[in-house]
Amino acid sequence: MKRSLMVAASVAAFVVPAASPLAVLAQDGGPDRAEAREQRREARAERQADASPPPAPRVNPQPQPRVERPAGPEVRQERREDRQERREDRQERRADRPAPPTRPEVRQDRRNDRQERREDRRDDRQDRRQDRREDWQDRPNRPDNRQDGRGDRQDRREDRRDDRQDRRQDRREDRQERRQDRREYREFRQRFDGNQWRRDWNRRHGRDWWRSDRRWRGYSGLRIGFYFAPGYGYYNVPRSYWNRTWRVGDYLPSIFWRYRLDDWRTYGLGYPPIGTRWVLVDNHIYLIDEYDGYVIDVIYDAWSW
Repeated sequence: MKRSLMVAASVAAFVVPAASPLAVLAQDGGPDRAEAREQRREARAERQADASPPPAPRVNPQPQPRVERPAGPEVRQERREDRQERREDRQERRADRPAPPTRPEVRQDRRNDRQERREDRRDDRQDRRQDRREDWQDRPNRPDNRQDGRGDRQDRREDRRDDRQDRRQDRREDRQERRQDRREYREFRQRFDGNQWRRDWNRRHGRDWWRSDRRWRGYSGLRIGFYFAPGYGYYNVPRSYWNRTWRVGDYLPSIFWRYRLDDWRTYGLGYPPIGTRWVLVDNHIYLIDEYDGYVIDVIYDAWSW
């Protein structure tokens, strides 16, 4: 085995150097391939030469003839003459124009215009005044003279004076009536004692007396935001009046006036004076004036529940 390996290595040492020149020739393609490449280059150069136009011959530009300028003093003289002619033309045009009015004349014209406008306005005002006078004279129910106008004003003054006197007399009568009413109210409070009435009522009646009364039908106890009135039932109470009480001399709100106790004899209450009424608000009974709600008498906690 070792002998065969040694033989193969020696053969390869001789064959590889001999085959390298052949590989180089195969890569170069030989002399024929180089010639063909050279021929292709020449043909490409010929085609490019046929396609490009020949360069145009260069022509030298012809020199332009030089314009001779006039001398400097002559040009300046011409310019001066032109300016002088233009000045003379402007002076001629100014001379042809009409002369403008002087400033004093303009002021005088303006004063005259203002004076004319003032006179026109004055005439217009006089015309309007005359028209108004004519309209006023043609107006119906016009007083014939100033004396009639003074008489009308005097009559109106007397009417207003009479009205003021009547109102004063009415206020005096109202105050007298209110004083008489207050006197009657004091007499009522002297002959009727609300505290004594409450003690007597609670002593004569038990705590459940209202259950057998038809006027208290539908009562089921306390409700937040509602009051109960016998014969009317529950009604809503504004938040500002909830759990509020009024004393003698106060004015009961008008929303409670309708819940009146007309059967005051059944409850043993005193006879209300003329123009007054008994009303029930929560568990309190108020005697009020029917005109303005003035509280005459109060019975707090009328019944025990």
